This record gives sequence, C-alpha cells and structure tokens, in this order.
Amino acid sequence: MEQVLKKESGLRFKGGLFGSGNGSLVLSQTELYFAKKSGTRLFSTALKDIQSVNCKKGIGTGVDHMFVIYQEGGKEKRAKIEHFSFFTAATIGNLSRLTTYFTPWEQAINDARFGKNTQHSSGLDDLEKLSQLRDKGVITDEEFSAKKKQLLGL
Repeated sequence: MEQVLKKESGLRFKGGLFGSGNGSLVLSQTELYFAKKSGTRLFSTALKDIQSVNCKKGIGTGVDHMFVIYQEGGKEKRAKIEHFSFFTAATIGNLSRLTTYFTPWEQAINDARFGKNTQHSSGLDDLEKLSQLRDKGVITDEEFSAKKKQLLGL
C-alpha cells in the first residue's frame, strides 16, 4: 500500500451533478484523490497530471476553495474542494491576517509534484539526532544501528 503523505476529512468535493459529496482529501506519493466515507472516489489524478493548484479565501462566506487543474485523456479538467469555517468577531476584525485554509495543502501537493519529499529529510534529521544521542552515551551503538536500519528501510 502506498504511503499517505497528507489526509484530511470533513471537506467537500464539488464536481458535476452527481460528483459532489463530503469526504476526505488524500495525497499520496503518486496521486491526489477525494473519497467519500464509503471509499468511493469522486476525484483522482496522478501527481504528474496536475498542472496547477490554486487556493482562494472565501471572505464573507466562510468557505475556502482549492482548485486543482489537471489533464485527463488529453483534456484539461478542474476539481474544486471546499472547507467551511466559522468566523468569530475577532477574525472578522482582522481580515488582513487571514490565510487560505488550503495553503498547507497547496504546499504539500507542489512538494510531492516536484520531488521535494519532506519524509526523507525528517528521517535524516532523526538519524542525526540519534547520532548525537549515541555520541553522548544516551543510547548504545547497537541501539543506534537498529534504529538506523529502521529509518533507512534496510
């Protein structure tokens, strides 16, 4: 099974007449898809087919949008994912600080599309920390070697 890089439930997919519904947006190492709780996919595309990801803040409506433009069968298609949030008086009074809800998604999708894999850098960071613990005598050489093999998938 392919590793899930990012997943979030409680979102809404807006497709055609029969392609709308609530569910989860999932980013894996090779694809982006939206699935209902039942597992039915309302949208799915390979990362290589994504042309752009754009986020739009829903000022006044409380709905943020993420548009994914992709190629399928030689045609350009568009997927729209929505997140609904409630505004408080403090939020409305400080609209200049509002960020798009989907900004982290946009970053994660683009990182995956263009080969920037934060999972590997995290593993290397963990390995460096383990090395420091070994050097300080907190863990043994054997413990370090075992964890190193685990982190590197050996």
